Amino acid sequence: MLWGAQGALIRAGRQSAGAACQLLWAVGAVYADHQQLWWGRSDVSSSGSAVRGAGVFNLLRPLAIFAALALLIFTLSRLGLAWIYADRLASTGGLPVLLPLGLRFDLVIISAACLLALLPAGLLPGSVLRSPGWERLMRGWLAGWLGVLIFNEAATPAFMAEFGVRPNRVYVEYLDTPGLVLETLWHAHPVALILGCTLAAAAVAIGLRLLRPARLVPAAPGILARLLVLLPVALLLGIGVRGSLDHRPLSPSNAAFSTDSALNDLALNSTYSAVYAIRELLHERDVVQGYGDLPGEEVVRRVRAGMQLPETAFTSPDVPTRHRLVPTARLPRKPNLVILLQESLGAQYFATLGGRPVATRLERWRTRSLWFDQLYASGTRSARGVEAVVTGFLPTRASSVIKLEGAQRDFFTLAAALKAEGYRTEFIYGGNSTFDNMRRFFLNNGFDRVLDQGDLAAEAPFATTWGVADEYLYARLHRDMEAHDRDDKPWFTLVFSTSNHPPYDFPDGRIELFEEPKHTHDNSARYADFATDAFLEQASHAHYWENTVFMLVADHESKTIGPQLVPIFSFHIPAFITGGVVQPRVISRLASQIDLLPTVLSVMGLSPVIPATGIDQSRTDLVGPGRAIMQFNDSAAYRVGDDVVILMPRRPIEQFKVVGQDLVPVATDVELSRDALAHSLLPLLAYRGHWYH
Repeated sequence: MLWGAQGALIRAGRQSAGAACQLLWAVGAVYADHQQLWWGRSDVSSSGSAVRGAGVFNLLRPLAIFAALALLIFTLSRLGLAWIYADRLASTGGLPVLLPLGLRFDLVIISAACLLALLPAGLLPGSVLRSPGWERLMRGWLAGWLGVLIFNEAATPAFMAEFGVRPNRVYVEYLDTPGLVLETLWHAHPVALILGCTLAAAAVAIGLRLLRPARLVPAAPGILARLLVLLPVALLLGIGVRGSLDHRPLSPSNAAFSTDSALNDLALNSTYSAVYAIRELLHERDVVQGYGDLPGEEVVRRVRAGMQLPETAFTSPDVPTRHRLVPTARLPRKPNLVILLQESLGAQYFATLGGRPVATRLERWRTRSLWFDQLYASGTRSARGVEAVVTGFLPTRASSVIKLEGAQRDFFTLAAALKAEGYRTEFIYGGNSTFDNMRRFFLNNGFDRVLDQGDLAAEAPFATTWGVADEYLYARLHRDMEAHDRDDKPWFTLVFSTSNHPPYDFPDGRIELFEEPKHTHDNSARYADFATDAFLEQASHAHYWENTVFMLVADHESKTIGPQLVPIFSFHIPAFITGGVVQPRVISRLASQIDLLPTVLSVMGLSPVIPATGIDQSRTDLVGPGRAIMQFNDSAAYRVGDDVVILMPRRPIEQFKVVGQDLVPVATDVELSRDALAHSLLPLLAYRGHWYH
């Protein structure tokens, strides 16, 4: 069924391209016939042939050619992606559903580019429109768009293989560090980068050649005449930009034709997806959008009930989530804390967590630690993992709070809580700490010191474009800890590794490769496993071990993909807490990354007042199967046991049951859905109400 209609649909795509071309062409031709009324008489060339086209047709011709070329780019790209995802697409109606949806989103981008080129033509003096400069500007604008379109589509297969969706906010946010991203792409995806740049350059060159307007007539049209001629075309393009005649414009929600987020994204094009992400990011700087509405009192009541604390635990009516932590440990003195945040080291690398036997060394710590069997990441980016581990802030559709302007000063963090307890605090990163705004956020919110690649380079003989090799990061950590151990003041160090990240490079001779060739994510994960385990073994024999708590957790899975609206199985990550003061046991209840902050404070025997809404998983009085909260692009998942509620913007709440590795649709539980909505709304209230300050 999928490919049986392919020929017909390709013909339909060609007809659509032809239709767009003919639409603009016809308008120009109609008015060209009346050029004597609008523009004056056409001249005749010396050879006796009429000058090609008239003024209006001259303006519309390059737009029509651009529209046809852009539709061709989008259609070929979408067909290629449909071939890649053919097995998953077959059960959704296939190309007959996908291509018409895709055409709507393609026309949005095409119409926007054409409208921005056409509008000046209605206002500029006729002498400007007849000049070579205007011709070059028009050609450059449209040819540049062709280059952007084809580069984004060329980047899409590799991006979707990594993130499971088309280029989106992740794609856009990486543009904050273009040099670093280009170096990483060159080492990790050189073929894709070369191909994308080559195709983009070719598209620009071809566009400059094909998008020549017809020769100009000597007469200069008046502004009124041009407005009357071009207004109908501008109106049509305006409707095309809006994408709909309904009261709401076209949005990615219109592309949701299946429960598979990757397939839904096939209906988009990557330029639309990236532009939409930019728009959302600009809006989210000040206003964070939720998935629905609940009374504020109900939001607070439901979240507080989920924390399983008595009402007497909450200490402030003005900050409704602020409460005093009651620790499960009683220690004679304040222990040190080291958090080893692991880049992309997900459960897929741990056999005991249902994955493959890649990280075999760290698995041995299962019997030597407080080990989490069912802990889920809050999101798919490092910034989201940092947010969960360092602040315990619930995830939202917005950027992580480490990037939001309202959180850049006096925002609650684990470092701030420990600093108030008399701790020295620091962050050590193997890469550039300006990435994801970490340096600014940390230094403004409780961290005394930030060290990064620039501070480690002299003592790290091996580094990639992303950062120094993990073993040298941990060598520096060990030396600093020995120095700190000679002081009476307790200390907290957050360490963020980089080796398990493209370009997947690491020193030779350290590990037995999991597979060939060397530079794969499995091999870099095995190296990260080796380096981290070696450090922990070294630490276990050091003097500081007896009074130090070590917490290891991944920031997120390396690839968050799957045939679900929210691929929850790709959020499963390893985490454990160990050290001389920790009593080993396995925690098998469902837990969320935001739960680690109160849990580690409890294991340390501390009782600070905190606004974080996570649950102390070391408690023995907890009831129920546990819960996990996950953010996936614009969608969110709230899982309690095997029940999963999915929240999406401007769409009804959907509920599923976990059956093996599948999510089976079930009837919506009203109470569970309101709990899910409450957990999505509370961080909005907290951010706006300064509950975390």
